[in-house]
Amino acid sequence: MRILHVLDHSIPLHSGYTFRTAAILREQRKLGWDTHHVTSVKHTAPGPLVEEVDGLIFHRTPWSPGALERVPVLRERAQMHALEQRLL
Repeated sequence: MRILHVLDHSIPLHSGYTFRTAAILREQRKLGWDTHHVTSVKHTAPGPLVEEVDGLIFHRTPWSPGALERVPVLRERAQMHALEQRLL
């Protein structure tokens, strides 16, 4: 089974969300599932576009918000567009 996980953020950021997600990914891998992981622009930790952390590879979505960062709804639309472009 192939699974795409679209995440707000991930390890190495320390939070309950990231630790639980990493545990789920490891368990799915133990089952033989082929997991792929992409983080949205909400993952603001600096790093490369493709990063390996604890044996898991994460594809980061770059973000250069410009003026849309200040406009509700347009900001979220721009974030989704950036994620869409990363997936294509």
